[in-house]
Amino acid sequence: MLLRTAASTVPQKRVKLFHSPRIEPFLAKIDNRRLREIQRRYAGSSDRYAKYADVEHWLKINLPRVQELKLDRSPPKQILDLGCGAGFFLFLAKQFGHQCLGLDVGDFLLSNELIELFGLERVTGRIRAFQPLPDFGRKFDLITAFSAAFNRSEDESRGWNPEEWNFFLDDVDRYLRLDGQILLEINSGKEKRYFPAEVRDFLLKRGARVDGERVYFRS
Repeated sequence: MLLRTAASTVPQKRVKLFHSPRIEPFLAKIDNRRLREIQRRYAGSSDRYAKYADVEHWLKINLPRVQELKLDRSPPKQILDLGCGAGFFLFLAKQFGHQCLGLDVGDFLLSNELIELFGLERVTGRIRAFQPLPDFGRKFDLITAFSAAFNRSEDESRGWNPEEWNFFLDDVDRYLRLDGQILLEINSGKEKRYFPAEVRDFLLKRGARVDGERVYFRS
């Protein structure tokens, strides 16, 4: 399947959302006792990932992503989130009736606890250059990655080159349904070290629409 863009069906730009739903109904779906216990254990922690215990904050950040992709008003979709972290985006998408699967390394206890708390399905694995993704056993209408850092070399000295990106995109395409969409939000780092111009040019030639650090494809 050849990936292509379709300007009418992918978000055209980041738009300020003036009528954002209240976050409280989503918080009410979470076991408050278990959440408070998790937050108590991470309060004051120097762990760099402890900030994700502030579930309300991160749900507020992810809700506009759900709205921008129209997941709050679309028929049920199969969604795969690469580098899903603690699962905030998938948790919200699930509340709108979508079938959600995450992929992440599973190395961080807090993320593991929140994935379980949210009742999400996750495959544990690491995305590496020139290595295929795990077998997910199904195809997806939407594949996402937010603040993606999987496209960095092992020593984080550089981002993937066009050949590495080409392998990854061919592999991801195996899991994309007809008329499916891909949204990749790249964490480009200082001076765009991890998203250089040659990669941007390659993605454009491959059929992507690139908006800053965001890369859109449609099958």
